[in-house]
Amino acid sequence: MTDKIQISVDIPRDNEGMLGRECLNCKKYFKIKPGTGLPTSYCHCPYCEYEGDSNTFWTEDQIKYAESVALKKAFNQLVKPSLNKLTDSFKDLERKTRNSLIKFKVKVTGSDFNFPTKYYREKELETKVICDNCRLEFSIYGVFSRCPDCKELNAFLIYEKSLEITQKQLTIFLKPEIPEDVRQQSYSFILTSCVSSFDGLGKELRLRNPSIFPAEPKNLFQNILLLDHKLNNYLSQNHSNFDLLAKLFQLRHIFEHNMGVIDQVFVNKLPAFRNKLGQKYNLTYNELELFISHMTELGDLIKGHLKKKNST
Repeated sequence: MTDKIQISVDIPRDNEGMLGRECLNCKKYFKIKPGTGLPTSYCHCPYCEYEGDSNTFWTEDQIKYAESVALKKAFNQLVKPSLNKLTDSFKDLERKTRNSLIKFKVKVTGSDFNFPTKYYREKELETKVICDNCRLEFSIYGVFSRCPDCKELNAFLIYEKSLEITQKQLTIFLKPEIPEDVRQQSYSFILTSCVSSFDGLGKELRLRNPSIFPAEPKNLFQNILLLDHKLNNYLSQNHSNFDLLAKLFQLRHIFEHNMGVIDQVFVNKLPAFRNKLGQKYNLTYNELELFISHMTELGDLIKGHLKKKNST
């Protein structure tokens, strides 16, 4: 029976301490930072539904590297000592027959075996995430994913970070030297960014939870009134200022499609603006700052609604 040996190989990490991972099912690549997150050897693919032991997530490059290192270690531990012993035996025989009638001359060639190590570099990814549930640090392609440790969906974290960046962008326009026309155009961009972030969140939620958030109409998360209706008035009943949300969502529509001029569609949804029909709406810093705050609250409401539905 052949004895087995165990050879351990340390897989190197990148310069940020991240370790590459590859899903056995979808073949997609991601990275995690060992030592963060949960104390578990179990892993979940952030892109698909595959989950299993961490040893099933090695990348092809890591396997080739480990094989090359293991081969060199196995040779040095097993083969090389035997070859050296055999060489020493022949050398000893050569010495013993040096003055004999029959002499042995030993010449050793090809003893310097070369086993090159197959080095590699971990790939650069688009989004680095720290899970707000278990604190695992990981990197992914794209934006949205589930945490490889606790399976928490990071969509809400990405949404919150997006709003934080938008708030920083808004603060820039407090400077008095900025011309008013530039300020107004930038305000409309900030308004659009907020709604787009919410729409991005919605697309991910609809993809993963079709029974809770319907696939139709396509732009459901751009229409806060219709979304509220689909959720049985959950938002209007629980948000602290749903009227402001309805107003700013509709303002986003006219800035996107009508140069900020109040049209009949706007008036039909918000009759209080009937006397402003045909006029351009001027956004203000204060209402946008309040809107960003209320969009954060909106995200929390959607998150709570999702957890409630998934727990029933």
